[in-house]
Amino acid sequence: MKRFQLHALNDDIRSDPADFIARCDGRYDRMVVETAQAAAKNIKNSPIILLAGPSGSGKTTTATRIRQELERHGIGTHAVSLDDYYRNPLAPDYPKTEDGEPDLESPLGLDIPLLEQHLTDLAAGREITVPHFDFKTHTRDESKAWQLQLQPDEMVVFEGLHALNPLFTERHPHAFRIAISAASDLYDGDTLLLHHDQFRLLRRSVRDLYHRNAPALETLSLWGNVGRGERLYINPYRDQANVVLNTSLGYELSVLYPIAAPYYAALPADAPEMESVKAIARAAQLVEPIDGGLVPQSSLMRQEFMQ
Repeated sequence: MKRFQLHALNDDIRSDPADFIARCDGRYDRMVVETAQAAAKNIKNSPIILLAGPSGSGKTTTATRIRQELERHGIGTHAVSLDDYYRNPLAPDYPKTEDGEPDLESPLGLDIPLLEQHLTDLAAGREITVPHFDFKTHTRDESKAWQLQLQPDEMVVFEGLHALNPLFTERHPHAFRIAISAASDLYDGDTLLLHHDQFRLLRRSVRDLYHRNAPALETLSLWGNVGRGERLYINPYRDQANVVLNTSLGYELSVLYPIAAPYYAALPADAPEMESVKAIARAAQLVEPIDGGLVPQSSLMRQEFMQ
């Protein structure tokens, strides 16, 4: 767990905000390079890379960066999203929450037998048909399925919330496992100002506004169930990873909160997660602001969360 100290952040921002952003992004970039190098060494054991992480951790962009780095080392890569292995939540055997609703956070919502078979086939050099799940109809769109077969100098990244779940990793012990996290808290001395889950809620709020056209109230309404799923199905398996990559960036509160602030201000007083929203607002008032225009197009923050 990383700790950001309020006074150190503010000193860096006041000194040179552009340089501070560059240094934060540089640390993340170096972790990506080191992770890709470790994955490349594992190709002799398995061509499979399993990449998991909670909502708002930056999984998709990080998976893309790792693939790009592998390709720079002469290793061809492919990406498969676990989202395409979801089953219809109206199916009779779909997992349920305690109140009888479909448990959309459960790994049992995935087609585990098909996914496990595909991992086995790819590792053995056999061709598979990767499905495509249409979230609007909650069915597979066979017209968008595609064929995949790995060559000896290729690897495939399976990316998703549950990629490290033992339901299918136990049979593939040689696959390279990556856990993506955003696990940094903000402190003022020994006083906790902002918990890492609240940082991720801010990330998720801005991402949903920009990339999914989802209002802040919708994001907040879903957050409790998202957290329940993480505690039950994701966090227990983080320690199984070969590498844990923390995507937290010291400048994110300074650039993300001004985007979210007007949407948070318009929330009703009884909106879910209001204590976290208030904590985010209090912390943001203590941190020096940064012009979002200084965040480069190549950064994780820009590509995954901002416009």
